[in-house]
Amino acid sequence: MSVPQPFRVADLTRDEFAAAMRDGRWLLLPLGSTEQHGPHLPLGTDFYYAEHVCRRVAERVNALVAPGLPYGICHTMRNFAGTVSLSVESFVPLLREILSEYVRHGARKVALIAGHAEEAQDAAVREAVLPLVNADPSLAVLAIGPYAFLDPIRREADLVGTDGHAGSIETSEMLAIAPDLVHSDRIPRVTRPPLSRFLIAAHPEQEYPTGVRGDTSKVSSTLGERALDHTISEIVRLLRNIESHGSEWGEHVKRNT
Repeated sequence: MSVPQPFRVADLTRDEFAAAMRDGRWLLLPLGSTEQHGPHLPLGTDFYYAEHVCRRVAERVNALVAPGLPYGICHTMRNFAGTVSLSVESFVPLLREILSEYVRHGARKVALIAGHAEEAQDAAVREAVLPLVNADPSLAVLAIGPYAFLDPIRREADLVGTDGHAGSIETSEMLAIAPDLVHSDRIPRVTRPPLSRFLIAAHPEQEYPTGVRGDTSKVSSTLGERALDHTISEIVRLLRNIESHGSEWGEHVKRNT
């Protein structure tokens, strides 16, 4: 019999959840996708990442992790086998209703932590949240994507301008999270292909037939652990700044404004 985890909403009783909301604990919601990630990574890569990051953040700040959403908006990968893409028209009200229910039951601080990075979904997340914070400006709702804090990691790994979907950093993170699901012998040799910025294409995958949009030459579990540790530390810092100072940047910025 598995031992209930005190930070997982699904493991709590109604009274334990109600008490956690009265105590003002953060609620973390993992957002993923079911999407192809090349020949070497599982379809659930984004969701594995989001749940892993949420769990480790929760352990450090005494947050709760809500049951996540393993489907997302996947326009760019939609034509590859295994990709399940929701429409914006479906995603926005679904996410808004989930959040509305948590707010109705006392959630005041929510962080949406995504493993899936796509502009259409980023915009849809904000569209889902905006009516809630308009109705109650005292709510603190954050939307955090998987690339939010990776710039220094890319510089250290010499991946500036070449990192991308299923490339070195994402593959390395999966090596650190779920090594048994990474098919290292199937990693294609890819340097980041030239990608259209403006063309709206029926078959975008023709620009990246391997399903990989990033350099794969720097894959290592060490890189994955470094990227995860950095991201988790930055999210923890962000949540503590919001909680203590009401801003993303902390007290020193408030003193300087």
